[in-house]
Amino acid sequence: SGPLDKKTCHLIQLGMAASAQLHGAVRSHVTQAFEAGATPEEIYHTILLTLNTVGFPKMIMTYSWVRELLERLENEEH
Repeated sequence: SGPLDKKTCHLIQLGMAASAQLHGAVRSHVTQAFEAGATPEEIYHTILLTLNTVGFPKMIMTYSWVRELLERLENEEH
């Protein structure tokens, strides 16, 4: 609990997990952020923000993990 809402917390944690290349944590925080109301655009933006920290290859790898998971989550929603 604190001043940040769940969506924001999971987006922050997603950025940290992405920077550390923690596949399981990335998947967990994408799912939890999505369930907390984050849009795919907000989730992708979070990953893009890691570019300067982790570099292009790692950011693209994480982006591909996220894209695959979001496609699945969006299909389940419909």
